[in-house]
Amino acid sequence: MTGDTSRKRIMGFFDAYPVFEAEGTVAATLTRLNFRHDLFIAPARDMLAGKRVLDIASHDGRFALAALESGGAAHVTGIEARGEAIARARTVFDRCGIAPERHDFVQGDVFDALAGMTPGAFDTAMVLGFLYHTPRQYEIFAQLDRLGVRDVIVDSMVLRTKKPRRALVEMRWEPTGREGQIFDPRGRARALSAVPSRAALAMWLEEFGWQVSWPSLPPVPEDAKVYDRGGRVAVFGRR
Repeated sequence: MTGDTSRKRIMGFFDAYPVFEAEGTVAATLTRLNFRHDLFIAPARDMLAGKRVLDIASHDGRFALAALESGGAAHVTGIEARGEAIARARTVFDRCGIAPERHDFVQGDVFDALAGMTPGAFDTAMVLGFLYHTPRQYEIFAQLDRLGVRDVIVDSMVLRTKKPRRALVEMRWEPTGREGQIFDPRGRARALSAVPSRAALAMWLEEFGWQVSWPSLPPVPEDAKVYDRGGRVAVFGRR
């Protein structure tokens, strides 16, 4: 029996910002955006409210905006390698009336940008949809530790392993040409990336003193079933 599925969809945070679906280039359906908001923004308000937030690989600013408008962050700084994505983020923030003094976007390689940042500048870091686009995950967490970041919000693709406690990292070649793919500062057509297992992801956080917790899955829409299958997770690190 076929029903009216449109009546069953619950409105979410991003319904107030349809521009991200209308103009987004990577995984930008409202159902998926709302699901991810409910997975790692809504339950992390204690890590966002009144905080200075660093958004690594901020793309078009979708979750930087969510951190501000839903999470109550005081300020968000986004790092993004692709200038066109930053341009879209700034345009959207302007359209949405987000005060300029509440946000900043830095264009450049994530690792170069992190190395140039001052310890104590951020309270919370978001690493959303980026860890599996680099082979340098340990370095990211080492830099966040150097910066004195208290809390970390991570969303990542992970390996599905038969033994859940096995910490593995699988190296892969990844194309670089499109948004949503790895950015290579050397301009190559492909670059090395690595996908961690869930246990490896937890170990990186624990190495630097973050207490790991896994938020519960909200109802999973069809376009986010990878989370249901265990191929993608959200994890919080608090200290």
